[in-house]
Amino acid sequence: MGNSSSHSAALSGVQSLGVSGKVSASAQSGRASQNFAAVVGALVRAYEDGEFSLQEIKKAFESLSVALDEHPPLCSSVDRSFIDQLEDWKKGNENLLPLVRLAVYSSREVYNLRTKQAIDSKRLRSLQFADSELTLLKAEPATVLNGKPESYLENTKNWALFRDSNNGDLYFSVRGTSTSGISAVIDNLTNLDAQETDVFNTEKENQGTFRAHRGFLQVAESMFQEAKSAVLKAAKGLNLKPNLTFCGHSAGGGTAFYLYHYFQVHASDAELSDFKNIHCITFGSAAIVSIPNPIHSSRQNDRVVSFINHDDPVPRLDLPYATWVAGTVGRYLAIQASRPNVPPYSALPIQSLYPGGELVLLVEEDGMKKLDPNVLSDHAFLELGAHDSREYVRLIKELGW
Repeated sequence: MGNSSSHSAALSGVQSLGVSGKVSASAQSGRASQNFAAVVGALVRAYEDGEFSLQEIKKAFESLSVALDEHPPLCSSVDRSFIDQLEDWKKGNENLLPLVRLAVYSSREVYNLRTKQAIDSKRLRSLQFADSELTLLKAEPATVLNGKPESYLENTKNWALFRDSNNGDLYFSVRGTSTSGISAVIDNLTNLDAQETDVFNTEKENQGTFRAHRGFLQVAESMFQEAKSAVLKAAKGLNLKPNLTFCGHSAGGGTAFYLYHYFQVHASDAELSDFKNIHCITFGSAAIVSIPNPIHSSRQNDRVVSFINHDDPVPRLDLPYATWVAGTVGRYLAIQASRPNVPPYSALPIQSLYPGGELVLLVEEDGMKKLDPNVLSDHAFLELGAHDSREYVRLIKELGW
């Protein structure tokens, strides 16, 4: 992230944002606000990849919940008591848990398959996870088809297709965010469209339209034909119809959500019939859709489930929340630095985009809880470490048995 002088400059800049009180207003400024949201997202990605070195900012995030708890207008946003009112999600979903466990492992393993060399070293080899065994059938790294910046969103993201060696079930996993090489360029350009949305038409499911995050929608559209071909080929010749699960963590979860819906909408009935069930299971997914669960497949057993670690900011991170977090952290730092004329904390914004699917909150020692989208919108999630894909693997292993 740079040397100590750049750290100090960044810290001073964030303090100034807090003192100015202008961050929330910038949410109306189009492309400039999207660039700002991309910077906030870059901090999250740097932390996730172990590159987060701005200790002052890290400490501020960790301390902010305490400060808000002592601030009456916002104390309810960090109050954990709401968890006690949530219903248990596991009850009635026991049959889905084996798929959840392998989906989170697949979503983590794809991070280790960023290069052709890494993919070749693991292709057709067994990968052990708990009491299950996965085989990597095919994978592709992110590919630049055209070096012009305006074309980057047309390129695919890194993905991998796994098969459960025990029963033939398939897991199509999409990689999340990255901070190295051309992958970073593609990710950042995707996330630039943080508040730019397109209308997604459910077509044959006849369930109307909803607003879709443009960046993730375009990435999913660009890789759909290749994904469709891979999963249909993998399903051929099996004695039993496999379950097909689209899965991913972080940005990968957002792309997986739209791949799932493209498959449901554009695959023929004959192609859909190759699979026992078709699911989408994501972990710490980006906020990508105006309605949390907009499509219900005509296939009654198909599911879309989004797991959210308690305090993970990314599923909450639409543009209004990103600007609120930046302004609130800035104000906190300005107060700590005894800077004059610091305005009060602004109100928590209403969430405009959500992760796709049924929302399930993961709470250590409390289990898996059904999460209403309005409850998510009412709370501030501020722990950057809660977004780590390894944390999702650990929690699913502990809570999902």
